[in-house]
Amino acid sequence: MFADNDEATDNTDPISADAPGARRRERQRQAVRRELLQVARELMLEVGPDNVTLREVARRADFSPAAIYTYFANRDAIILALMEDSFRRLDEYVRRVPRNSSPDRRVIEFCLAYMDFGRENPADLRSILAANSLDLPEGVDPSLGLEAARLIGETFREGMQQGVFRAHEGLSASEMAYQLWALVHGMTVLEGIDLTMVSGEISATPRRIIEAFVEGLKAK
Repeated sequence: MFADNDEATDNTDPISADAPGARRRERQRQAVRRELLQVARELMLEVGPDNVTLREVARRADFSPAAIYTYFANRDAIILALMEDSFRRLDEYVRRVPRNSSPDRRVIEFCLAYMDFGRENPADLRSILAANSLDLPEGVDPSLGLEAARLIGETFREGMQQGVFRAHEGLSASEMAYQLWALVHGMTVLEGIDLTMVSGEISATPRRIIEAFVEGLKAK
């Protein structure tokens, strides 16, 4: 009636049986990819994005030059991967800003979050700047990394609706946000440059500078 154990048919699905192994291999692959990206990030900070090569990344990671192409097709692919990773990290910074404060305070905190990101992640900032010289391939979300700018624009529009901000010389909320974004981005980039000769003449903190700028945009 019942087959002996050694005669029983094994109906185990080989694909299901290998699922744990497949997941383990995928985790290992992702770990290697993260390691390669970290090496590339450090290399880019050292030599600049134009001088990053897959061969040098492989050498520094003690990785086979041929095998690295199974992770990244070419130099632009690894720069693009760095860019995407950096943009996601930037988005994490701006999402930490509480949404329950007034529009004028919130927009200041968005700006300071961006400056914190650039200060604490200089290699990520450089990969974002390098992204401007790359053509985004198909399948890449063109809005990636625009979360901070989008939130600043939305907050300005909200502030104008509430009467917190007023239009200056016919500028729209988006144009006012662009002014502020240019100021903050410029300060973020300049913080990474040695300005010893002039830094002694600047006593105001970034917060005070941003607050003064935002104050000038408020309705009186």
